[in-house]
Amino acid sequence: MNKVLVCVILLLCIQIATAEIEDNNLYLYDSLEILLNVDGGFKLTKERNNYDIREASTELLLYPKEDYRQSIQTWDSTGIIQDNGVMFTWNEPSLGDKEYGYTTILKTENQRKEVQYKVPFPIHPRNIKGYEEYLEPTITIDSNNPEIVAKATELAQGEDDLFKVAFKLAEWVERNVEYDLNTLTSQASQKASWVLENEQGVCDEMTSLFVAMARSLGIPARFVSGISYTTSELFDENWQPHGWAEVFFPDIGWVSFDITFGEYGYIDVTHIKLRDGFDPAEPATKFEWLASNVLLTTEQLSFNVNLYDKGTQSEPEILVEQEILSDEIGFGSYNLVKGIIKNNQPYYTATTVQLAVPEEIEIIERNKRTILLHPHEVRETYWIVKLTDDLDSSFLYTFPTIIYSEKNVSVRDSFNAQALMNVYEKEDIETLTIQDEERSYSRKVSFECDYPTEIKQDEENNIECSIKNSGNTNLENVNFCVGDICNTVDLPINQKELILTSMNSETVGWNKIIVSAKNNLVEKKSSFEYGVTDIPKIEITTKHPERVHFGETINIPITIDKISFSTPKDITIIIDSRGFENRLKTEEITQSKDVNLELTQFPLRKTNSFTITAIWYDAEGKFYSENQDIVIIGEATSFSEKVKLFLNRIIPVFS
Repeated sequence: MNKVLVCVILLLCIQIATAEIEDNNLYLYDSLEILLNVDGGFKLTKERNNYDIREASTELLLYPKEDYRQSIQTWDSTGIIQDNGVMFTWNEPSLGDKEYGYTTILKTENQRKEVQYKVPFPIHPRNIKGYEEYLEPTITIDSNNPEIVAKATELAQGEDDLFKVAFKLAEWVERNVEYDLNTLTSQASQKASWVLENEQGVCDEMTSLFVAMARSLGIPARFVSGISYTTSELFDENWQPHGWAEVFFPDIGWVSFDITFGEYGYIDVTHIKLRDGFDPAEPATKFEWLASNVLLTTEQLSFNVNLYDKGTQSEPEILVEQEILSDEIGFGSYNLVKGIIKNNQPYYTATTVQLAVPEEIEIIERNKRTILLHPHEVRETYWIVKLTDDLDSSFLYTFPTIIYSEKNVSVRDSFNAQALMNVYEKEDIETLTIQDEERSYSRKVSFECDYPTEIKQDEENNIECSIKNSGNTNLENVNFCVGDICNTVDLPINQKELILTSMNSETVGWNKIIVSAKNNLVEKKSSFEYGVTDIPKIEITTKHPERVHFGETINIPITIDKISFSTPKDITIIIDSRGFENRLKTEEITQSKDVNLELTQFPLRKTNSFTITAIWYDAEGKFYSENQDIVIIGEATSFSEKVKLFLNRIIPVFS
């Protein structure tokens, strides 16, 4: 059982590693204090000898203005803060290098603009007066592009909830645009229409397409430039320049949407906002100089970020639970992992969840799921997984499964796998998946089934299943099914309904009964397993030697194969020849087992006939047996051996 130990250790290692990540998870803190240095420079050089310089100035537009979630704790700069930037001025400057910048300690807090109620969509023009500029197309955000308009209207069709519309746009962009740090997207921001056509880009491009779609639907949206913390292996440094979006909600304000991070309706505490604007191509700095025959050349801005202090870890807004369809499956089986996502807050929120599994498990279709939840809503999502069949049949395996969110909030579970256990086909699992994940009242409905988990073939047995409404809403016209038997029932609060039906006992092996319930509020499915047992049978195969020399030990390898679904128990293998007997015992056979019967001091003769008998019992103690006869030829070299070989035909005393 070494393999079991290895797998358990693997699971423990994953849990310890995840715990360490959570301890250092900056996304979970209620606040951070961040030391930020922004430095830039330019150079004044003469074009001719007769030059003149009277004045030079730089306006640094990437400046951390204070708002509801970030504040300036300390500030050090030679520049003067005015309007939306920091102004640096040189009067009668000399030729050469000039430097500018600032050092600040910022406090960011885990705050958001809470959307606690449904904001109507489309937005009425009177509700966005003064924000019309954020509806206009720009060079990069070409929101009037016909393809952008067509895709945005397709996604928004039929929706009357502004948060849902914004979520749908963001989720579509994240799902369909591949994050790609290629040369083209890293050199300059590409147009939103280019991103839609090519389906690739970085944070700037993904945000531009989202903003363009929103503007095309009459939703004011703007581009935000700043810095954020990432654990992605794509970057050498954790703190990176970053872009995200803000969407205007009437009577609420600007609500953040970060497509790259999967943060819809908020941004985490590692985000430092430095600017918002109409277009990502707007300059970060502006330069002016009053001079003749003087050339100004600029240097790239540099950002240096360090964590200065941390607040306390706060409880996540979203709670995640996990359920696995089957705790134990066979090799090559599919399984179903369910994520239960709970919004504990009185406002709309969304979360991006993924499933982490060992390499022996394949996640079918899309892993990343972004889920929108209304205030205090509970939603479910599903992953279909498949276990490889290339495993050692003599071991029991334990496989961990971890669901984690964009904030690295995680929940763990595991299932076991071993040979000859229940195997789910993909079609079985697809039958159990929910088509409409928005029917969140399903969590208030429960199934209970009373049935034997093991029955004999062709034996009559029944299963009794109940459905109970534990919620606060009376349910009507619920289609309640146990296998092929369905009833349409009304289910008032705290009430149960029963269905009694027979169990299929014709098919030997693992059987499943699907229990389901569905109406306009509920869609719930569960699978209940039971085994149909047959008469336990084994088959013995020998690889005995055809000839044995006098005086040699006789080894008879035997393979015992289980050829029934039921497990033979208390197996005894007996080899007998003219009163000479040897026995070997084993408790049970779950698949195939190799044993060796060793005959020492056997009185060998010319022709040796053996009877091999296998005796075993079923779970109720009933006796079964099987016989097999084999022949081994005896050989001798010396005269004395030949005599003994001959005499053993009469009296078997020589060995």
